[in-house]
Amino acid sequence: MNLFDALGKKAPNKVFFSMLLGSLAGFCYAFLIPLVISSLSSETEGLAAAESTTRTILFVEVSHAGFAAIFLSMCLFILFARTLSRVILARVAMDISSQLRIELCERILSASVAALEQLGPARLHALLTEDVRRIVMGGQALPALLTNLVTLVGMLGFLLYLNVAAFKLVLCAIACGIITYQVPIYFARRMYMRSRQLFDTTQEAVRGIIFGMKELKLNARRREQYLEQVLHAHESALLQTDKRIATIYIGAASYGDLICFFVIGIVAFVFVNYHAVSNADLLAIFMTLLYVAGPVAAIIVALPEIAVAKASLRNVQNVFKHIAPENTAPAPVQLHWDVITCSALEYAHPASEHVDRFSIGPIDLSIAKGQITFIVGGNGSGKSTLGKILTLHYAPTKGTLQFGTAPVGDATRESLRQHIAAVFTDYYLFDRVFDFPGADEDQLRAYLRALDMDNKVKITNGKFSTLALSDGQRKRLALLVALLEDRDLYVFDEWAADQDPVFKEVFYRKILPDLRGRNKAIVVISHDDRYFDIADRLVIMESGQVREIRDKPRVPAFAIAE
Repeated sequence: MNLFDALGKKAPNKVFFSMLLGSLAGFCYAFLIPLVISSLSSETEGLAAAESTTRTILFVEVSHAGFAAIFLSMCLFILFARTLSRVILARVAMDISSQLRIELCERILSASVAALEQLGPARLHALLTEDVRRIVMGGQALPALLTNLVTLVGMLGFLLYLNVAAFKLVLCAIACGIITYQVPIYFARRMYMRSRQLFDTTQEAVRGIIFGMKELKLNARRREQYLEQVLHAHESALLQTDKRIATIYIGAASYGDLICFFVIGIVAFVFVNYHAVSNADLLAIFMTLLYVAGPVAAIIVALPEIAVAKASLRNVQNVFKHIAPENTAPAPVQLHWDVITCSALEYAHPASEHVDRFSIGPIDLSIAKGQITFIVGGNGSGKSTLGKILTLHYAPTKGTLQFGTAPVGDATRESLRQHIAAVFTDYYLFDRVFDFPGADEDQLRAYLRALDMDNKVKITNGKFSTLALSDGQRKRLALLVALLEDRDLYVFDEWAADQDPVFKEVFYRKILPDLRGRNKAIVVISHDDRYFDIADRLVIMESGQVREIRDKPRVPAFAIAE
C-alpha cells in the first residue's frame, strides 16, 4: 500500500475533492502569466487605446480593467482552492495518523507477548511517534505537489504555444534535471532506512538512561562507559548518518532550484544564436521560465518528504507483519476447571542477534485450586518463563497445557485468560481500576487497610488519586487491582521482593491463605524461603527443568539449596 492509497482508503471523496481543487488551483496559477503577457501585448495598440481601457475603481486607476478583474478573480480562487485543498488533505492525514496509532496499539494488544519482546519497546515507541509523524507530513505535502505539477504542465503548454523549439529544450532540461536529481535521492533513501534503525537503537539507549538512572548514579565508571560506549556511540552514528542525508537533500534541492536558471542561461546565450525569436516572445519565454522555477523547486522539495513518508509507511507495514494477531477465538467460552495440567511441556525463546536461545522443559506439573504452589530456583532457572506459560502469554512449543479437560488452544486461549490475574516483576500500574465486578466498597476498603494504603490513595470513580508513590507502594496497588479482579488463578512473580517485613507477613500469612480459602489456584514465584511452610506444593526448578516437587513442605530455610 502506498501513501496515496492509504489516504484514499480513509476518505476517498475528500481526497478526490482535495486533488480536484489542487488541480484547478494549479491550472489557474499557470494561467496568470499568459494573462499578464496578453494584457501587456495590448499596449501595442497605442497609448490612447490603453488610456481608453483605464478605469477608476475605489479612487485607484486600473489599466485593462477586464484583465485586472480576471486576474483578481483567479488569485482569489487560487487562494481559496489551494487553502481548502491543503486543509482537507491535512485533516485526512491527521485522521490517518490517529487511525494508524490506534491500529498499531490494537495490533500490539492482539499480538503475542513473545513477538513484542522480540521487537522491543524502543522500536514500538519510535513507530508510534516518529514514523506516524512522518507519514502525516508526507500526506500534507501531496496537495502542494499536485498543484505545482499542474502549474508546471500548464506553463509548459503555454511555452509550447510560444515556441516549439524552446519547449523541447526546457522539457529535455527538466527531464534531465529530475533524472539526475533522483540519483542522490536514491542513496539518501537507502541511508534513511539505516538512520531509522539507528534511531531505534538510540531510543533504547535513552531508555537505559531513564530507567537505569539509579544504577548509573551509583557507579561513576559505569556511567561514563555507558555514556561513551552506548549513548554517545549510537547518537554519533545517528548524527553522522542524518548529516549525510541532510547534505544530500540540501544539495539536491539547491541543484533543483537552479535547473530553470540554467535553462534561462542556455536560452539567453545559446538558444537565440540558433533560432529566430522576437523580443516579445523572448520576454514571454523568460517570464515563463522564471515562473516555472517556483513550482519545480516546490516539487523537488516535496519529493524527499513523500519519500520519507513512504519509507515510514513501509516500516509500519513491516512491523504489522511481525506482530500478526494471535489466532484466538474472540467469543467467550464457558469453561470450568479445578486443575491445571502441564504434560511434557516445553518452551524455547526465539533466538535473536544478541540473545542465546533459552528453553525450558519437558515439564510435568499440576496446579490445583485451593492450593498455594511455590516455584523456586536460582536466577535463569526458568521460573518466570514458566509463569508466563501458565498465564498464557507464551504458547508452549511442545507438550500440552490443560485447564481441567480443556486444552489451551486457539479456541480457548482468550477465554481462559479471563480466569487469570497476575502481578509480574515488570508490572505496569494503570491510573485506574477498570473493572472489578466481584468487589464491593467494603472489600475495597478492607484491602486498602490491609496494605496500609487507605491514608495514601483514594479511589474516585475507579481512578487512583495519585501514583506518586514508592516502588513498594505501587506494587501494593498492583496487588490490590489483581485481588479486585477475583480470578481463579493468581500468579505472583517476586511480588514481595521489594516489600518490607511487615507487608511480606501480610502477603504470605494473610492474603495468600485468604485466596486459598476462596478456592483460588495460587502460584508464587519467590526466593522467600522463610515462608515456604505456607505452600501446599514446592516446585524446585534448575536450568529450565523441574528438579523436584515437594508436597506440603514443612522445611526450615536452609533445606532448600538454590
